[in-house]
Amino acid sequence: MKNLILSIALCISAFTASAITPFLEFQPIQAGDDFTAFNFQGGIKGKVHPNIDLGAGIGITEKWNFDSSPLIPIFARGEFSGKLGSLSPFFSFDVGYELNTNDTDHGSVLVNPMVGLKFGSWYGGIGYLGHCWTQGHSHTTSCFNLKIGYNF
Repeated sequence: MKNLILSIALCISAFTASAITPFLEFQPIQAGDDFTAFNFQGGIKGKVHPNIDLGAGIGITEKWNFDSSPLIPIFARGEFSGKLGSLSPFFSFDVGYELNTNDTDHGSVLVNPMVGLKFGSWYGGIGYLGHCWTQGHSHTTSCFNLKIGYNF
């Protein structure tokens, strides 16, 4: 137990000692059944290792024609980045929950792994967005998604 508490304290101190970087992202989503939506999200992340960032964020997802209630994704992010010659590839993994503003009993657990490239402060990637709906909507939906983002 002592080792676990010490490990958590070291991780927190490493995260707080590192530079905190805010990010902002735009994510168009095309799923089946004529569902086209957009997602704006932002958050913060910090380095815990030269190649590893941890962070958290929040966003809003809405259909293009604004005919439904928005979803509010709240997520944690892990990101691994490296250098491959002149390229800066990365792999990120978001996991969280999307609140349904119309019916709070029917949100979804979200999982979004992504691969992409960084171009200075800009980055872009393609991922796989999976939702496991809760309560009465107990099914899963998934789609490929594209993210375009900026690190401040």
